[in-house]
Amino acid sequence: MMMDPYMRKMEALIREGKGRLDRLSVSMLAPAPSFSATARQRKLREFEARYAEVSRHFEQLRSAGSEGLADLKVGLEKAMDAFRLEIDWKAS
Repeated sequence: MMMDPYMRKMEALIREGKGRLDRLSVSMLAPAPSFSATARQRKLREFEARYAEVSRHFEQLRSAGSEGLADLKVGLEKAMDAFRLEIDWKAS
């Protein structure tokens, strides 16, 4: 199935976000004092939940027919913005 430019752009952003999340997880799961490790693991779970929300919105948009596309795009963009804010990912 051929994707339109918007979907290709969002798919690329989601892949980039996954890469950023993977890199963050390496540093956040590194050995550290137990109080610090627990806090970092909790924060990582929050990051992963935000990413899962972005992925879910993207899949909803990808599988949607022609109904409600504008609402689905808004939902995806809001989820992406929240994820970017959560992981301190500056827009390029």
